[in-house]
Amino acid sequence: MALLKIEDFNPDYSKIFGAQNIIDYSVYSDTANQKIGSVKNILVDENDGSFRYFIVDLGFWIFGKQVLLPIGRSRIDYDQQRVYAKGLTKEQAENLPEFAEALRIDDEYEEWVRAGYLFGATNVGIDSLHGVDSLGNLLAPNIPYDPVALGEVASLSVPHADHKTIHLPASINPFIDCETYMSENISSLYGINEEDHPLLKSYSERLANSRNRISRN
Repeated sequence: MALLKIEDFNPDYSKIFGAQNIIDYSVYSDTANQKIGSVKNILVDENDGSFRYFIVDLGFWIFGKQVLLPIGRSRIDYDQQRVYAKGLTKEQAENLPEFAEALRIDDEYEEWVRAGYLFGATNVGIDSLHGVDSLGNLLAPNIPYDPVALGEVASLSVPHADHKTIHLPASINPFIDCETYMSENISSLYGINEEDHPLLKSYSERLANSRNRISRN
C-alpha cells in the first residue's frame, strides 16, 4: 500500500477539516496522561484517502524523534485539540522506528512499526517478521542505506543496525506464528470507530471525492 501525506493526496484538505484540523494537535499518552508531542502530519492511502498514520513529533518525551502512530491506536478529542496515543509508554516510544522525511514507507517499514505496537519490542531492529528463533524470539534483519523521498519506488532506508534479537513480552506465547498474530490483530492498528475517531471516516470520503472532482477538471 502506497502512502501519501495528506496535502499531497488533496491540497485542499484544510478546507475539509475546517476548524478541526488535526495537524498540530497536542499528543498525549493515555497511560501517563501527559503531553508527549504533537501531530506533524497525516499519512493516507493514496487510493482512497483512508487515514493510516499520524506523524507524531515526540519532543516532550524524546527530543528530535518522530514516529508513526497508527490511526487505530489513537483517540481524538476535538474539544481539547488533543490526540491520545492509546497504550503508548515511553519505553515503547524509545524503541519505535524513527520516521524521517527521506524514508520510503514500504511494507517492510510498516511491519517494523506494527511489531513495535503489537509486540512492544524492546530493541530497535524489527523489520520483517519472517519467523522466530528456537527460543521464540523475533529476529531483525539488516536494513540498507540510501534514503529516498516518500512516495518514490525504492528500497526502505534507515540507519544501519546489526542483527538483534527482539524478545516477545511474556504475555505472548513464545512459539506464536508472528505473521498470523499480526494479521489477526491488524484491525486494532488501523480500524476507525466513531467513539475514538469521530468524523474521520467522513473526512476520508470527502478527501477522496474532492480529489476526484479536481482530477476531472
